[in-house]
Amino acid sequence: MRLISTGEQARMVTQAVSSFNDLCDIYHSVTTTDSLSGEILTGYDSSPSLASACGFNGNPEALNYRGEIVTIDADAILRTAANIKVDDKVVTHNKNFIVQGVTTGRDVTICKLLEVKI
Repeated sequence: MRLISTGEQARMVTQAVSSFNDLCDIYHSVTTTDSLSGEILTGYDSSPSLASACGFNGNPEALNYRGEIVTIDADAILRTAANIKVDDKVVTHNKNFIVQGVTTGRDVTICKLLEVKI
């Protein structure tokens, strides 16, 4: 197994980002506790990552795993180099999504998105 240097990894991330054809806004999920009731409240931070480079696929995805077709249970798939986690909100293509799953790769993060209709 070959180790990858920090410089080589940064170059790979730069190449991956250059292939992204979309932009998205990422709102990071935060939880707070209400001081009076003790209820846990979920919201989003006040400093979102706006116009982050991403690759967006709004079609259902399927993988060919050893000859078996496996569908990914998601409304859309997002590829990004940005820091993102489950329950974050993503706004792209005039739609709102909640991150349902995150797979961290070597140079990009792949997120399963669930569309939220208001």
